[in-house]
Amino acid sequence: LRGKREALDAAIETWVADMPDSYPQFIMRYSNSKGIERTHPAWQAMTHFFNHQTHHRGQATTLLTQAGVDIGVTDLIALV
Repeated sequence: LRGKREALDAAIETWVADMPDSYPQFIMRYSNSKGIERTHPAWQAMTHFFNHQTHHRGQATTLLTQAGVDIGVTDLIALV
């Protein structure tokens, strides 16, 4: 999983580095899975994208810990 995570992180970093400065203000218009139309600036979707990764990483950490894997320090303050 580590290799896949590193590859995906590199792709995300490239995506962000290559995006125009104005991209976060770009207005997104789409329909969600229930057909409800949505409109909002891209920065809101980007915020959700990065925050939601945290949610799933927490789920993975929990499952690994329950399986007896020592995943090490996860406290952000200790890692910065």
